[in-house]
Order: sequence, then C-alpha cells, then structure tokens
Amino acid sequence: MARAVVSLPRLLEPAVGAVRKVEVEGDTWGEAIASLLRRHPTLRVHLFDEESRLRPHVMCFVNGQQTRLEDKAVVLSEGAEITFLQAVSGG
Repeated sequence: MARAVVSLPRLLEPAVGAVRKVEVEGDTWGEAIASLLRRHPTLRVHLFDEESRLRPHVMCFVNGQQTRLEDKAVVLSEGAEITFLQAVSGG
C-alpha cells in the first residue's frame, strides 16, 4: 500500500493534534482519505458534507492537481502529496 502525506490548513490543526501534515496509507485517493478519517474522525465535518462530498469551500490537490471526491479512484504513487485548502472569506 502506498504512503502519502496529507497537508492541512492551519485552521484544522486542532482537529488533528496541532500538526499540519499527516502520513496516511492507500493505493487510491479514496483509500488515503478513508485512512485519514479513521485516524482523525473530527476532520470529516470540516472537509465533507452530510453526503460525503467535499464542502464547497474546500479544495483538494493530489501532487498539485486539483481533484474532487468523484475522483476517489485516482491512483497514488508512493510519497504522493495530498493538500487540502479552505477558502476563507469575510469582511
């Protein structure tokens, strides 16, 4: 099984124990995200809606390429980088 590193925005540090990078395992994006959520279940509400879709303000990149939950079969290579970004708005 491939190992990947998930990078999270600073706003999510409290949900994962004050770290911004989490190592996960999975041969696909979907498996890697499932691994992440097993280890840090509180992330689910921040990243996904009630229908398990990425929230509209959340973007996800795999090795620099934007992906969506519909792409969960994307194959990961060893050392893949998964990055989550959250849009921040306000005035």
